[in-house]
Amino acid sequence: MAQDQDVLDLLQQLTVELRTQFFQQLTPALPGLTAMHGRLLLMIANRTGSTAQQLTELLKRDKAQITRLLNDLQQSALVLRQTDPTDGRRQLLQLSEQGQQLAAELKTKKRRIAGKMLVGLTALQQQQMAELLTQMHLNLVRADIDLA
Repeated sequence: MAQDQDVLDLLQQLTVELRTQFFQQLTPALPGLTAMHGRLLLMIANRTGSTAQQLTELLKRDKAQITRLLNDLQQSALVLRQTDPTDGRRQLLQLSEQGQQLAAELKTKKRRIAGKMLVGLTALQQQQMAELLTQMHLNLVRADIDLA
């Protein structure tokens, strides 16, 4: 069990440091906005036409929180909302031109952080790490695994 806890501690340390470095990179680009705003911006860039509900499910966050973040991004002229032509109750999200430029800049910064994190790891080690992390995530979300 101690070994399991060590892995959890290491993963938490890594997550904290990743968030810290991403936020440090983000702050000059998004004054007044948070790392979560940046994450949401990048998700919209990768999923043009998404709805707030879809992003809520992907991020596993409260709908009210996502709505507040989207409102902030819209007020900053980074995100546009359009009524869904197939369902007038929904709004489709897309980035403004300014939002697209910022998303491209954030993707570059994100790649730099990933590159720094992976220094000294071979391509094979990086592939294995990706596979291990994917398997760990799948293990956690699978309902049929219960070690209690």
